Amino acid sequence: MKNKENENIVFSIVVPIYKVEPYLARCVDSLINQTYPHIEIVLVDDGSPDNCPAICDKYAKEDSRIRVIHKKNGGLSDARNAGIDAATGDYIIFVDSDDYIETDTCEKLLPYAQTQSDVLIGEGVPEGGGVRLTHGYTRDIHTGIQYLKIALQHRSMPMAAWLYVYKRSFLCENDLRFRFGITHEDEDFTPRAFLKAKSVLETGLLFYHYIIRDNSITTRKDLSKNGQDLYDTCVRLANIYRQLEDAELKQLLLDSLVMKYLSLSQTGRLYQCGKEYIHKKFVIKNAYLLKTRLKALLYCISPKLYWHINHFTKR
Repeated sequence: MKNKENENIVFSIVVPIYKVEPYLARCVDSLINQTYPHIEIVLVDDGSPDNCPAICDKYAKEDSRIRVIHKKNGGLSDARNAGIDAATGDYIIFVDSDDYIETDTCEKLLPYAQTQSDVLIGEGVPEGGGVRLTHGYTRDIHTGIQYLKIALQHRSMPMAAWLYVYKRSFLCENDLRFRFGITHEDEDFTPRAFLKAKSVLETGLLFYHYIIRDNSITTRKDLSKNGQDLYDTCVRLANIYRQLEDAELKQLLLDSLVMKYLSLSQTGRLYQCGKEYIHKKFVIKNAYLLKTRLKALLYCISPKLYWHINHFTKR
């Protein structure tokens, strides 16, 4: 039975903002028009040099549920962390400022939030249609460790932070924050959060619409920083994973790191960036599944050959 406390669950929506003037109104409008009333919106102006700061202030004057944080530019991780620190709600939803959510998102999330799970799992779709970021593995409540194992056994565990709604007290009690100054921050944050979570719940709700922009961090032509950041993240996570008691989960997680690194090596042509971007030892040491081991072996023979074969087979 619902109690009064659960009926008044508050969702804090954290929006990091930087140079997204053409998209910002659509994003914020999707938030202020939520059909569930108990929300707060934290707009974090990350030193945006365009008209975004003024747009944020205008929205805040018109809607008392909106708070604006103006800060020096520190990147996506820093902006999200500032939003977490400022939030006061029961659950935190991350929305990137060039994306938007369904206007009934919070209303539909409410029954799941009433379970008091540490993490609620949603789904997203790219603007204009495309491959849906989905899970669909279970409807039972699991620990984060149990859920990771189930997802990886299905060969898929999307890492985008905005697919997951986090209980704020869970983030604060475990000091979970995004790592400062790196790209692929979600690849670092999401698995650490799941390893700490005592309860996670799939909702099956498609609520998030995301935009793939040509000039975004992950679609720019020079991905050498992405490659180094992702490798550093993989090394940090590998050290965490090796401490796990569940041998199968450990191997599945390490294998997933290899696949992430090989994927970016492919898209970023990292073999052209110098020897410091070639990490054969890491790849061959942590590959576990047969398909991954075959990919790792080919990569270790020749990263350039690996790229060309993959490029040819995907044409």
